[in-house]
Amino acid sequence: MEISVLRLGQIGTNCYVFRRKGGYKCGIVDPGDQGEQVARWMVDKGLEAEAVLLTHGHFDHILGIPGLREEWPDLPVYCHPADIHEGEDTLSLLGQAFPTVSSFGDITPYQEGDVVDVAGVKVEVLETPGHTPGSVTLQAEDVLFTGDTLFAGSMGRTDFPGGDEGQIMKSLRRLGELEGDYRVLPGHEGQSTLERERQSNYCMRGAMGS
Repeated sequence: MEISVLRLGQIGTNCYVFRRKGGYKCGIVDPGDQGEQVARWMVDKGLEAEAVLLTHGHFDHILGIPGLREEWPDLPVYCHPADIHEGEDTLSLLGQAFPTVSSFGDITPYQEGDVVDVAGVKVEVLETPGHTPGSVTLQAEDVLFTGDTLFAGSMGRTDFPGGDEGQIMKSLRRLGELEGDYRVLPGHEGQSTLERERQSNYCMRGAMGS
C-alpha cells in the first residue's frame, strides 16, 4: 500500500491518499478543507478518487468533500452515523457555524466491524469515540488512521460538544491492546507507531493503567 499525506488548512489537517502499489484508484482519509487542492494534486498524478473515509465529522476534516465531488460527482463518502448529524445543516464549533457531514448529501454510514474495500485495500472500522461520538480509527494492513483520537505523544481534545474524556480513554486503551505493532497516522502533526505510543504516550499509558 502506498500512502501520501497532504497537510491542509490553517489547522494543518492530515489528508491521506492511499492506494495499492502501482494502482491509480485511491481512497482518501479526511480530505481536510481544501478539496479542490487535493483533486488537482491527484489529477496531476493521474490518480482517481474511489471513496472518502472520514474519521469524524469536524469541519477541518470534511470541508474538502464538495471540492472533490466537483471532480468526481458520484464519489462515495463514509462516516459513522453518530457524526453525520442527519437532518442538520450546520454545527456550532469554536463559536462559528460549520456545515455538517449530512449537509453534503449522499453519505454512507459505517460502524464497528465494517470492512470497506477501497482501491483494492480492505479497511476495517474500529469505533473509538471520545473526541466526537462517532470518531473511528481505520485499520488498513499495518496502518491505523487514528483521526483526532490518538496523536503522537498525546490524544484528541474532549472539550468540544460531544466530547467525552472517559470514552476517549477507553478508546486509547482499546488501541493500545491491539495485538502487534502498527504505523499510527493521526489527523494532525507527525506520524508514530503503536508500540512507541504504548511506551511513551502518557495519555495511552494512563488509559492502560501503567
